[in-house]
Amino acid sequence: MTTRASDAVTTHRDASPQSRALYWAARATLRQVYRVWPLTDAGIRGLAAVERGFTRLPHPAGVNVDQTTLGGVPAVTIAPESIHPELAGPEAAGPDAMADVAVLYLHGGAFVFCGPSTHRRLCSSLATGLGAPVHSVKYRKLPEVDIGAVVDDVYRAYRALSAQLPAEHRIVVAGDSAGGFLAAKLCELAARDGTRRPAALVGYSPLVDLDGDLSDGSWFTRDAYQPASTVRRAQQLWASRPHQLPGCRSMLDCDPAVFPPTLITLAAGELVETAALALTERLHAAGRTVGTHRWHTAVHAFPVLDALTPESKRAGELTVEFLRRVLGG
Repeated sequence: MTTRASDAVTTHRDASPQSRALYWAARATLRQVYRVWPLTDAGIRGLAAVERGFTRLPHPAGVNVDQTTLGGVPAVTIAPESIHPELAGPEAAGPDAMADVAVLYLHGGAFVFCGPSTHRRLCSSLATGLGAPVHSVKYRKLPEVDIGAVVDDVYRAYRALSAQLPAEHRIVVAGDSAGGFLAAKLCELAARDGTRRPAALVGYSPLVDLDGDLSDGSWFTRDAYQPASTVRRAQQLWASRPHQLPGCRSMLDCDPAVFPPTLITLAAGELVETAALALTERLHAAGRTVGTHRWHTAVHAFPVLDALTPESKRAGELTVEFLRRVLGG
């Protein structure tokens, strides 16, 4: 059952047993680990083991997975088996494919860990659901570089993808958590520079403001595994690295006109919720196309889990439905 919180926000109140179990398990374990994990250079490099573990998992069925580069930035291109990677247009895909659409996906991980391998299943589901290729960017991360260099990586990848696609093709930018910030940043930079602008934006628990004030919610609704104290330490890390970050540090400071049709998915009570809802209302008030879904008893960036919970699967389905609706497929 869902209830409308506003014209732009849908709240999903009933949680599945799987989602409830995951939520409370994360609070009992990950939240405690994150509270004490050091965000030193050595501690950050230790998190790389997360991605290394995922590289050993088999590729999902029904897709082709290729190591590629975009503008010199490593990427993983995931395309449905029905789409030949060397072709473009209706002759390359099945009847339900969005043959003139490509997705640029930017993984989360606080700019310090994760990568295309940790997000392979989600990107594969998006590729098969849309019938379109998904390019997952392997951008550089802290502590090797600063956030300015991260933004430069993803913008170079976006411009390269834009340059290689026919003029009539549309690009969807998508990301979770810190990747959601990067995806929104691409909308801002493309509008600033007159580059082909994204046709849609998808943010799963997107980071909206690099410097926003954070506080834990009530005991019953707080973020499942991200203590506010840990994210504050991450903010200090981001600010401590010298960088030239182009544009705004908060997407709330951007002109709403830079944003294409936007879909946001949130876990109710998570730390990024307040700023993401503020962005939703700002876009809605400006007459932009925006839809936000809040899910109770869910974890941060839960759509990345793909089919692990019914809510993750449904969030993916809603993404495909939204993109097909706004892109006309």
